[in-house]
Order: sequence, then structure tokens, then C-alpha cells
Amino acid sequence: MLERMSPADLADFQLNKLRNLLLFAYNTIPYFKTGLDKINVKPRDIATMADLAKLPILTKAEIRENLETLHTKALRSSWRATSGTTGSPLAFPKDRVAEAYMDAIMYTVYAWHGVSIGDRQARLWGRAIKTRDRILQDVADRLFNRKRLSAFLMTEEACIEYYARLMRFKPRFVYGYANAIFRFARTLAERGIDGRRIGIRVVISTGEVLFPHQRRDIEMFFGTKVVNEYGTTENGILGFECELGTMHILPLCLLEILEPDADGFGNVVVTDLCSRSIPFIRYKTGDRGRIGVTRCACGRPYPAIEVCEGRIDDYIKCPDGRIVYDAILAYILKDHARQFRAYQESLTDLLIYIIPKKHFTRAAQEVAKEMFRNHLGPNMHVEFKVVSDIPEDPSGKFRYFISRIS
Repeated sequence: MLERMSPADLADFQLNKLRNLLLFAYNTIPYFKTGLDKINVKPRDIATMADLAKLPILTKAEIRENLETLHTKALRSSWRATSGTTGSPLAFPKDRVAEAYMDAIMYTVYAWHGVSIGDRQARLWGRAIKTRDRILQDVADRLFNRKRLSAFLMTEEACIEYYARLMRFKPRFVYGYANAIFRFARTLAERGIDGRRIGIRVVISTGEVLFPHQRRDIEMFFGTKVVNEYGTTENGILGFECELGTMHILPLCLLEILEPDADGFGNVVVTDLCSRSIPFIRYKTGDRGRIGVTRCACGRPYPAIEVCEGRIDDYIKCPDGRIVYDAILAYILKDHARQFRAYQESLTDLLIYIIPKKHFTRAAQEVAKEMFRNHLGPNMHVEFKVVSDIPEDPSGKFRYFISRIS
């Protein structure tokens, strides 16, 4: 097993997988062959992990613009899409072998905390907008023994209903967005409801920053440990907390920290050692982190990573007093936007800057506005502004929703 290897043996294993990945990419994927030939680098030139720095960075924009030359159709693949929670949704193929590796690593690390394949899961997550997508989502939830609780509706009444569902379902663990789980726990705790009655073994938080006060309150409500997960839709779980609370870089990926600041935090770049349909080699995640230098007392050979400045979500405040998880923006706009950023100017005004995938007709805008009214209420006024560029924040991060009301 990989977690029983010495650090040196693990490094050899990863280097061998990296070499195989580079050979495959160079011989099979036109984009990589053209790119490496242009800088006069061959796979054989990558003899050590440090040699990774010779290779160019891959970004979401480059994947979108070069999709035809970036993936091979020879492998059985499934199409996936990021939710667009960075304001820039991405559709891409993932080959079946890579998906199997992603599932294997997921269940391996979940087992660190007593979760087994098939255990009942309560999922505080996004809810599909289109009817067909909802049906497929419901089928998947049944197959994977999940009870989905929509993060788009987090009113006090909804949280109480969710609690009743969980009392009937009795999940083994809770999985979801940090903010959604925190709001669920805090809302019920304020009403004097005891979350320990559900009998949760562990709470797995993912998708955004988990702040210390959120971890504390969630653990107090459920009476169990909160475990932090770091990953991407493109590459699966990249980091996971062990029993001692250290977030480890998992062995089927390589993480680099570029342009670190004085504290060691820099841009996280990932090389997915298993993906072949699109080789994610030196892929820029958009996150910032730093890699630890000391080995964890748990004994696993995996380095530690600390991630900061991940996506910090807010809630859209509706005219009728409800609050709606801001990921609803990504779910509605993913078919229309290459990139977007929304500003809530007041309780009744939402301004959305959008770089459309294609001509964003007035009819398409009206359809999107109607979907927003269905979720945010009829008194929410939504205005679109089509632009050619949306700048990053001064920190280099990209927030897709900014609230200008208190």
C-alpha cells in the first residue's frame, strides 16, 4: 500500500507514473507534442521532480481554447463540468480509468475516519436546475445511498425539514460545502435542536474555506469531528485530513507551489498522474497554499499542505427575507457563460457581468432572468452586462459573487 511506503519509495513511484504520463501525452496528444517541441523539451528530459519546472502551465482558458487538440477520443470517457464556482465553468472529458483511481483514493481516505463504500451520506450540495439534470441527479443519489439537501435553500424552515429527513435517513456521514453545513448547524442550534441525535460518524467539509469558528460550531452541533477535504472537479481529491488533523497531499497527484510569498503561500499547480483523456499536467487550480516540511505523526509518507484563500462563499439576500446560496449563479449561468461576476447592489438588484460562450441573445437573457426570479423571488431585478474581460481580484483570486449590502 502506498501509505506504508517510505517517502523515497513513494517519490520513485510518482516519478515513474509521471514519466509514463509524459510519454503518453507527447505521443498521443497533439497539444502537448506541439507545445514541448516549441520549447525543445522531450519527455526524457524530465528525469527528476524538479524538472517539472521545464514544462508550461496549463490553464482553464487554454483547455477551452484548445480542447480538440488537448484530448484523445481513443479512451472511454465521461464528460464532466465544473460548477463554475470560480466564475469560469469548464467542460472536459475524464477517462474511466482516471475516474476509477479518483474513486479509489476517495474511499481510501474516507476509511481513515470510519466511512465505508455504500455508507449512507447526507449531502448539502447544489441542486440541478434543469428537469433532466435533476432526474439524473436523483438517480445517482439513490445509487450512491445519498440524501441530497439543497444548499440553494437554507431558510430556517428548510433546515428544520432537512433535520427531520436526516432523522429518518440516519446517515453515516455528512458531506458538503463548508458554509452550507455551518449554516445548517448554526440555524438548528439556535433553535435548541440537538444534532447529536442524528448519529453522524464524521462531517466532511469541502469546496471552500473552512474557518476555525465554523469547524468548532459544526463539531459542537453534531458531536463529532469535522474533516477538511481539498480537491477539484477536474482532478478529484488532492488533499485530505488524517486522524491527527494534518491535511496530506494524496499520492496520485503532484502539487507545486509557484511564486510563494514570504510565508510560503503561492499558486497551487497540480499534475494529475492518472488522467489521460486530458492530461492535466501543471494545471493551475486558482488556489493558494503552502507545503509543509515536517512529517506527520500518523506515519503516512504524504507531505502536508495548507490551503488558503479558497473560494469564500456568501449568500444572496432576497427581497422576501430568504437567503440563497450563491452557487445558484453558477448553476443557472453554466450553459451561457465563459466567465461571470455578479454584484448584489441592494436587496432587489443583482448586476451580472458576463463573458458569454456565444451570442447572449435577449431571449436567452430573459430565460435566465426567469430562472433567477424562480429562485430569488419575483421582486429581484437582474441585469446583465456583456463584457470582453473581467479582471481578477488584486490578490490574483477570482470571486464570482460580491455582495455590496451588509
